Amino acid sequence: MPKQIRKSTFKAGMYLLETLTAGMYNNPLTIYREYIQNAVDSIDLVKNQSKRDATSINIDLDPIKKNITIRDNGVGISADVAENILSSIGSSNKQGSMPGEVRGFRGIGRLGGIAFSNKVIFRTKAEGEKRESIQEWDCQRLRQIFIKEKYNLTLKDLFGQITSFSQQNSLPAKGSYFEVNLHGVSSFRNHIIDIAKIRNYISQVAPVPFNYDQFPHGREIDEYLNDNLTNYSAYNIVLNGKPIYKNYSNTIKTSMKKGEAVDNIIDIHFFDIKSNDEKPIAYGWYGKRNNLLGSIRKGEGYSGIRVRVGNILLGDSHLLDHCFREDRFNGYIIGEIHINTPQLVPNSRRDDFVDNETKTLFYDVVERQIGIPISKEIRLYSRINSGNHTPTLISNNELSNKTPSLIAEQKNETFRDEQINDKH
Repeated sequence: MPKQIRKSTFKAGMYLLETLTAGMYNNPLTIYREYIQNAVDSIDLVKNQSKRDATSINIDLDPIKKNITIRDNGVGISADVAENILSSIGSSNKQGSMPGEVRGFRGIGRLGGIAFSNKVIFRTKAEGEKRESIQEWDCQRLRQIFIKEKYNLTLKDLFGQITSFSQQNSLPAKGSYFEVNLHGVSSFRNHIIDIAKIRNYISQVAPVPFNYDQFPHGREIDEYLNDNLTNYSAYNIVLNGKPIYKNYSNTIKTSMKKGEAVDNIIDIHFFDIKSNDEKPIAYGWYGKRNNLLGSIRKGEGYSGIRVRVGNILLGDSHLLDHCFREDRFNGYIIGEIHINTPQLVPNSRRDDFVDNETKTLFYDVVERQIGIPISKEIRLYSRINSGNHTPTLISNNELSNKTPSLIAEQKNETFRDEQINDKH
């Protein structure tokens, strides 16, 4: 008798939603990245369609009422498909072959605020239409169901109890937008409504511009990245009426307790990272300090060479720490590496890449080309200037005349580095 084969049946239960909200976004500030990520993708669609030039993302925060509004004037969602798109979980119609063309592509970023709000409302309208589409989530009811429900509802049944969809007419046809309204927001220690922490977070994570007055090198960095990356952009993000910029400055504060506690960025070093077939998969820069004594002071928000995909931070300032001789050495440097290949894909939490061969190659090359040389330089500066109250730069001639033992030690380190390179 032939073996009977039956198709498996699957049912998505309600606790999947809990995993995709509270389980996915353990850092409450992450929701700002998710909504900004979706907003810049929408803005890019407007730019690509050449419908208008100036676009922006406005975040309005009321810490007293505990309400947050995030609004972009991107492409919006057409009324005909709004209900279907807003009700889709883990499904996205975004397509793009290169990082930066689309940043959100898993269809879950919209859920970020649900775990931290009592009510979430999405409002959207497309250009040329007069109908606004509105979806509302009752997040208090959702939490009650998770606690009290005796049976594991399907996602469809759960949505029927906690969401509603409506449309209203008579709006001006001109203009498009997507707006997120979070009501009754709270989190552990309420960092989610701390304006200073939010501004600092967005300045590091989001694709905001350099402040050329504060960091003139930003102009040449922008030119380099625009010339080399497939799609490099910065966006106008405004928090409570004030624009946000990256934290970089020509003057950095260090951890030095003796002598000068500040240092200067005197130049920018540009580099690329290539695959085995010599094709660039990333482009980067780091600032060359006047001296390398003392790490950048903690909490300044600009230390470390950081990895960005679509000009949005991947992981945090410590992602590349293990590429240096000592993890702390990454904290001596400022810089960025911008990914330019579809082979390096951010994972769902966006704290690292999905595992594959290109990821291994990327970290190996960063270690050999960036981490090890900078580590050697930091160690030499430290040893040469040990005992000096005022650290000073020492030229190669002075180094060879005054410190022959250090030259020998540097040769030994170079030999060890060559052995590391041979292994790779």
